Amino acid sequence: MLFYLSIAQLLYVIILSPLAIGILNFFNERLSSRGGPSIFQEYYNLFKYFKKQSIYPESSSIFFAYVPYMSFAMYLFLTLVLPIITAFPLTFGPVVDFVGGGLVFGAASTLIKLSALDSKNNYSILGASRSSSIGIFTEPVILLIFIMLGVISGTNNPYVINNIMQTSTSWYYSLVHLFIALAFLFVLIIEIGQLPIESSSLNELGSIDTLLIHEYSGRELALLKWGSYIKQFILMNVFLNVYTWPFFVPMKLSLISIFFYMFINFFKIIILLIIFAFINSMVSKYRLFKIFDYIAIAFSFTLLAMLVFYITTSGG
Repeated sequence: MLFYLSIAQLLYVIILSPLAIGILNFFNERLSSRGGPSIFQEYYNLFKYFKKQSIYPESSSIFFAYVPYMSFAMYLFLTLVLPIITAFPLTFGPVVDFVGGGLVFGAASTLIKLSALDSKNNYSILGASRSSSIGIFTEPVILLIFIMLGVISGTNNPYVINNIMQTSTSWYYSLVHLFIALAFLFVLIIEIGQLPIESSSLNELGSIDTLLIHEYSGRELALLKWGSYIKQFILMNVFLNVYTWPFFVPMKLSLISIFFYMFINFFKIIILLIIFAFINSMVSKYRLFKIFDYIAIAFSFTLLAMLVFYITTSGG
């Protein structure tokens, strides 16, 4: 039964992740007083990319062609080991903890950056440079967030952390948890490309995500796009199911509860997407390198969480 639930969770993420991004784009356009595309536009784009021919730069190696498949497989693997539709481990749940999952995320991102360098395209190299400059500051913040949740729960297992947050009101309503959740929210906005710096546009002065895959086309471009949707969907689920709103996630094997939670989970995702759309439309556009001031705020929240935890526990 657990194996079939793993497959159901995998299909749930694969199918609904493009829809979530389509809904986010729809809200962004509506809040900008534009008509915007349909919420199903990303499905159409993926179908269009899969139909097109794959073309590779002459200067690239065979590594360039294989990266989209490897990164996509890594994101599918993460789908199988993180709490998305259940709060109890599925078949592959015990394979990795938060640290291992973070390493897989980092490996997939590194492969994409290396492929951008392998393309020998100046714009792709520029995107890889900008992405690495930001990642070198955000990744330590993410590590501190994981460490603090591990200190609270005594484990780095995301399923155990979810169960503790569901059952322990003292930790859930603590300042430590509040600061950790705020820090992760700041990092999440960067990771899913919703910090208003035009990172996903074609504007050369601020583009990051688009430049990384600038030389890809056809199936490979479709897999990279789909993989990014899955990555964003997974991160939003981790933020909701583990950090901020762990309630209602089924803690026991019940097919009816799991089925209904799928709808509840996607509803929570939509609420989070609306918040992101408001942030993206109401906050003035950042200059590209002002993003480091923004990351400093996220780091400050993690530092505050550490100080509050050690002060309160040593005082007790």
